[in-house]
Amino acid sequence: MPLFRPVLFRLIWFCLPLLPVAGAAQSYTQQDSVRIYQLLDLADQEDFAGNLDKAMQHAKEALELGLKKGMQRGSGFAYLKIADLQLKKEGTEGLPALYEEAFRYGYRLRDSFLLGLAWHQQAQYFRDQSKYKEAAHSLQEAIRYYAAGNQAGYTAIVYNDRGFVMERQGMYDSATAMYLQAIRFFEKDNNIKEAANTTGNLGITRYRMGLKQEAISLFRQSAAMRESIRDVKGLAAVYGNLVTAFSSLQELDSARHYQELALLNAEKTGVKNTLAQAHTNSSVLLARQQQYEEALLHEKEAVTLYTAMGDQQKIGNRYIVMAGYYDQLKDSVTAENYYAKAAGLAATLGNKPLSQSVYQAHSAFYTARGNYNGALQLYKKFVAVKDSLFNDRMAANINELKVQYETEKKDAEILKLKTDQQIRQLELEKQQALAAGHLLEAKRKGDQIRLLRQQEELRGLQLQQQKARLEKQELLARESEQQMLQSLQSLQIAENEKKLKQRQLEREKLLRNGLLVFSLAVLLIGGLLFNRYQLRKKIQEQARMMEVRNKISRDLHDDIGSTLTSIHIMSSVSQQVVNADPQQARNLLGEIAEQSRSIQQNMNDIVWAIRPDNDKVGNLSSRMLEFIGQTLEPRQIETRFSAAEEMMQLSLPMTYRKELLLMFREAVNNIVKHANARMVIVTLSGKQGNELVLSIKDDGNWKNNPHNTGTGTGSIRQRAEALGGRAEWLITGAGTEVRIALPLP
Repeated sequence: MPLFRPVLFRLIWFCLPLLPVAGAAQSYTQQDSVRIYQLLDLADQEDFAGNLDKAMQHAKEALELGLKKGMQRGSGFAYLKIADLQLKKEGTEGLPALYEEAFRYGYRLRDSFLLGLAWHQQAQYFRDQSKYKEAAHSLQEAIRYYAAGNQAGYTAIVYNDRGFVMERQGMYDSATAMYLQAIRFFEKDNNIKEAANTTGNLGITRYRMGLKQEAISLFRQSAAMRESIRDVKGLAAVYGNLVTAFSSLQELDSARHYQELALLNAEKTGVKNTLAQAHTNSSVLLARQQQYEEALLHEKEAVTLYTAMGDQQKIGNRYIVMAGYYDQLKDSVTAENYYAKAAGLAATLGNKPLSQSVYQAHSAFYTARGNYNGALQLYKKFVAVKDSLFNDRMAANINELKVQYETEKKDAEILKLKTDQQIRQLELEKQQALAAGHLLEAKRKGDQIRLLRQQEELRGLQLQQQKARLEKQELLARESEQQMLQSLQSLQIAENEKKLKQRQLEREKLLRNGLLVFSLAVLLIGGLLFNRYQLRKKIQEQARMMEVRNKISRDLHDDIGSTLTSIHIMSSVSQQVVNADPQQARNLLGEIAEQSRSIQQNMNDIVWAIRPDNDKVGNLSSRMLEFIGQTLEPRQIETRFSAAEEMMQLSLPMTYRKELLLMFREAVNNIVKHANARMVIVTLSGKQGNELVLSIKDDGNWKNNPHNTGTGTGSIRQRAEALGGRAEWLITGAGTEVRIALPLP
């Protein structure tokens, strides 16, 4: 049986001011104000008693009077009460609009308490939808407004709620800290009832952490506090928690003792919902002890109470449980009767989850009795309802994702405009700083520009991820719809084939046998062919994987093996000369660090090249710009990069883009090491539609001839020729240009 949490808070209407709010237009009197809050208090009382329909009637009457008389504050609280009742009675649909009205009145009146309650209730809405991040934000806002309104008691309740949200996320230590902080608040205010409630919640957290004995101790502490203030409703809840804890330890005598206490206190409350839940828990405990006849007595009491409350769904669920108990008592006729009652109730309510539960349990009932045809028909209905529920949830998720995506897209566009303006301003300030010789200021402006661009890129990636999630949900919805249609078609085809076979059996048994043999042969051959096809596909996939692995192995061996050997040699030499020639040792260690960075960059480039989503020239351009930012910009070398627009969407094979990137890196590193350049111009273009041309120009004065060994020209030329291209070095008085021309793949 589940652990029970009492309602976390309820509004105390009589503490609200009855006078009109200064400065607001109104036509209501003090008597109108008193009447509105009386109606809200009646709604609370009916809610507490479990009469949700009557509570909703009082809340709506309060809202109608508040709107009619122009009492904005009372209307705001009425909207919140209606939202609270709707969440308990019908679920989360339509609640955001109710919260929006409450927020509107709260902000208009600058009412901290009303806003605190609105944020608090919205947190419960998000919590019930498992949107814990949003729930945490709403609770934080509730704390802020409660603090502004000096509502210390409600602030403590928010700490309790934050603990609950953290617990649901599996953050048990953080939840424990929140509960303890709430308990300190309550004890300081001598609020025994809420302290007992939070102590019980802390016990639930420790129970879920596996600390069951500690949980039992906390439940008992909570029970003692509730006994001291005669909180019979709270006692019914905490005794139920003790029943769950002792049942999990197989201490059934203790569990039954506390269940009797829970039932006794539930009867004292006079609250039908609490009493019905206590009878249900007693039934579950007795069923564990295989005392099904006594369990049925409690189930019948629960049904009587739920009938008085008008809670048809819970009645249907109890009918299913009762059918199972009668099945255990070998009374299949009565079990069938209760399954039929539950199915009829589900159909009347149009309640799909209840229908799903009935079909599943009834199908299992038929299966246990060998009625496989009846079990199959019910299982088909179960699957149909399950698919329908899945599609409903999928449609709701898609709509929510669409709204979220469109909102984030608009926000991203606005932020992009602002970021572009900031970048232009910073570029201007950077140029002014360079002109004035303020290099540090120019560097700071450059860092700010890079940070803004990175933030903009991150927002773009997040938007792309949101779009991908939306597309994935839509694809899943289409696939689910197709699968459901295929299932329905398959069921219809199977039904038609069954009728046809029955007619054929009546006319000719021999033909039937022949068809059966033929069908088995087709299935066997089809199965063999399908297995053969799967085997062939698996072999092909393994071959492709082996090819990729071999390629990666060759790249690692060729590009990194020699560097690692060099590092090993230099490490050995540095160890030998570290005492005799420390300067040489430091030089060797510096070279080791440089080659280590080179290895890391090479490995990053190989990984980048392997990823299939980096196959566009546009991706290659971004990678080149990233490398420029890491090498040239920190050295104050001005860089101009341009790429032909028509080339950006061109796809390049993995080897092609890897080699081109390595050639580019080698050329840029040569400029950094040997050219003493102040400006570098990089151009990526196409030539007559059949060549890709990469040009790297610098205005430097090379220390050595660019054609000399040690400048990487041989490596660049070999890589270009391996791809069927060429590499040229053009040396003029204005600098040096490396031009790499490769045939388009």
